[in-house]
Amino acid sequence: MKELAQWLQSQTEKHMVLGYGSLLSKDSRERYSNIFIQGIPVTVSGFERAWVTRSVEEKQTYVGAVANATSKLNAQLIPTKINPALQEREKDYRFVEVSPQNLDFHLHHPDNATWLEDTLSQFSFWICETLACEPASEAYPVHQTYIDTCLAGCLEHGGQEEAKRFIAQTSLWEHPRVNDRVAPQYPRAALVDSKQIEHIDTLLSNR
Repeated sequence: MKELAQWLQSQTEKHMVLGYGSLLSKDSRERYSNIFIQGIPVTVSGFERAWVTRSVEEKQTYVGAVANATSKLNAQLIPTKINPALQEREKDYRFVEVSPQNLDFHLHHPDNATWLEDTLSQFSFWICETLACEPASEAYPVHQTYIDTCLAGCLEHGGQEEAKRFIAQTSLWEHPRVNDRVAPQYPRAALVDSKQIEHIDTLLSNR
């Protein structure tokens, strides 16, 4: 609770994006979106993450968020301006505002609920909802370096359990996939080392 309180009180940007895909990766968001602020883990209820976002331009399929009252997804709360650079990165999505009541920081001190509610009310929270749901296909496959970028982000900020949550809280894993690790075709691929790749492959094989 203390860490969350200090983090929230240090923020000057009042808009926060709930990054649940490649934005989970510190390396990817720094190099491709110039977002240098450290985020914080959060679970978002009311949305389902699935492999349904088709990039016609990039000929790939990414994860997307779809409104679903019974679902949840793990994400990272990232303070940032919704500027043209971020809008370009997320051009296959629309920014939808999320109520603070849909955010779970997994705190175990109910007596702090009022303080947290009051503090969160000072910010606006946004999630990238998929514009058009299109499952992956042979023409628009999922690329391994995109999966690596997402899971490496989970590993770096929440360890193995966070990566497991990403896998468990994502639908439609049975999809055409291209192993592009030797020559990344995902344009915002994170730098993922061999140890992380080994860890990712183990997690995916146990899915």
